Amino acid sequence: MREKSDFLKDIEIAVQGLERQKRENPQEEGEKVYRKFKESDKEAVRLAAALRGFFLREGVSETQREAFGNYIKEQILAASEELIEEEDVEKIAYLEGLGWFDREHLDAFIQIARARQKTAALVWLMHLKDKKYGYSEKSFPI
Repeated sequence: MREKSDFLKDIEIAVQGLERQKRENPQEEGEKVYRKFKESDKEAVRLAAALRGFFLREGVSETQREAFGNYIKEQILAASEELIEEEDVEKIAYLEGLGWFDREHLDAFIQIARARQKTAALVWLMHLKDKKYGYSEKSFPI
């Protein structure tokens, strides 16, 4: 299996840091995540913060959630790659439900899940592709 890219390693480190900084008060956590998102120069940190903030249930204003969402939409390949790595099918499904995936994205995500051996994500993505676009049958004459 391939080694993780430096970008994915940076995201993993940023996610771990954000997890350690969870607060009892959701408002405080939301503000901290948003501040990290706005102030960081590292794209991996911004992506990790955007994913965290976008999916927080509380503590994030609509303006902040919109900023996180716009960034995730612009970085949909990297964002989905991280969610595939985590095998967070619910979050992948949510992003897909927003209409942020097209057929090419879906094919790329399937390849990523297959290469990383992320079975749950792969099965869900392949089912989605079948449901939305189907698989074309190739005939091979004998």
